[in-house]
Amino acid sequence: MKVKSTSTVNQWVKKSVCGGVLLALGLTMGSTAAVAGAPESKQGFKPFTPVSRIASMNVVRVKGQIDYTASYAKAREASVALATYVARMKEADQLGSDVIQGIDWKLGGTSKTCIDTRVCTDDEINHAVLAIPSPDPINPNDATYVETGVVTKANTKKANVLDFCNGKYAALAMGVDPITGSAEDGTGKYIVNGYSHAPALPCEVSIWLDEDKIYVDMLDPSAIFTLFFSDVLVSEEMADRDFRDALYAMPPQVKDEIKATIYAALLDFDPATKILDKKIGPVYDSMEDIIEVVASSDQQSPYKHVGYTKVDGGVFTETESKTVAQTIIDTLSKEAEGSTPGVHPTVIDEETGATLDSILSPKSSWRSARIAPISIPGKNHIIEACSPLYAKMAMSTGLSHVNALPCEITVKIIDGGTKLVISYLDPDFMLKSLFADISEEDKSKFGAIPGLIMTDLQNIVKAALEVNSGIAMNEGVQIKYNMLP
Repeated sequence: MKVKSTSTVNQWVKKSVCGGVLLALGLTMGSTAAVAGAPESKQGFKPFTPVSRIASMNVVRVKGQIDYTASYAKAREASVALATYVARMKEADQLGSDVIQGIDWKLGGTSKTCIDTRVCTDDEINHAVLAIPSPDPINPNDATYVETGVVTKANTKKANVLDFCNGKYAALAMGVDPITGSAEDGTGKYIVNGYSHAPALPCEVSIWLDEDKIYVDMLDPSAIFTLFFSDVLVSEEMADRDFRDALYAMPPQVKDEIKATIYAALLDFDPATKILDKKIGPVYDSMEDIIEVVASSDQQSPYKHVGYTKVDGGVFTETESKTVAQTIIDTLSKEAEGSTPGVHPTVIDEETGATLDSILSPKSSWRSARIAPISIPGKNHIIEACSPLYAKMAMSTGLSHVNALPCEITVKIIDGGTKLVISYLDPDFMLKSLFADISEEDKSKFGAIPGLIMTDLQNIVKAALEVNSGIAMNEGVQIKYNMLP
């Protein structure tokens, strides 16, 4: 399905924005617009979708009939088998350094020991695979579901999500390492405002099932490097052919490496795994589509960045940055001793004793997907926030949208440590870009939801900083990075 604009931007604004980007791209590329990581079509743009379906497996059948419980278990086992391969194998040694130029992919959500040494426990690997709930039953023949239509907790179907991390490619994406040239001799050319794109990482792979197949989907790297990096596509660095060519080469290389890793793991798990490369979700077939969805979002950006300074004018240390990220996770709640997932006892009003839960969306039950932040190059710390309520709403539009979840928040210090920045992956942008293929009825039904999610996340962060961090900070000030020409 081709993406259809949900923009409220006036037509003259659309024309000026799109015309401006095409002019800018024409000047920088010397030809028509091209999408990062995609060969040019006749019009200079290769259509893409946010999600690629890269494999499928058969469900379990007994006498021709699907065994729902066994099939669901197989999907989970497949995801853990893939996670185990990523966590414990150095892919370049297994598949060749010509195939895996990133050398060693890591499983997000595992311990530092696991990341550094590939010595990982079964338990941490299993817990690193997120289980995102849907409103659907695992077994539609479950007695309670048949009698009442109620999906019990034990019968709730969940999609499995893995975070693929790679130090080489993350360092390039975050502007830590140059795309071309060298930092040593001053010739390096970098991705503009690298850290500001951190909420778009890591790379997500999902494994889920319906009554027909078990599917393996991934958030397509070419989509990431266009929808979430539109500022790079119109930056002055794009006038440099070497920079442009190197940038375009990265997304397909990342995709090929993830696919090769998945095939190695899953063909061992199930030799009947079918290799695919199918576009899933809304189709973007012009640069105008990309610019319009960015321009029409609440922030005119995939992100919202808020900067904080210390009351005493001091400098934030990296230890404090990591502590703030952990404090946000603890305030969110997590699956760990001393914390009840979905319950937020932080007192936000000493006079009344009101807790954080009193100002969050009813039944939102926010919690952190991880017990600790995922740290990526550039000292960016990623927090993944989950709400079963909102996850089920999103998944009601189809489990193929699971790669848009969970919600991402990042923590980073900039400007020599004088400023700490909290960045959010904007829910409104996610709805308009990754859910553009849902029905008009669903778009109308979910219209107010992104705003509620963003308000909840900001209230959680506010409580974490003001009540729980132990660091006196001034009121946050929004930082804007222009994602448009």
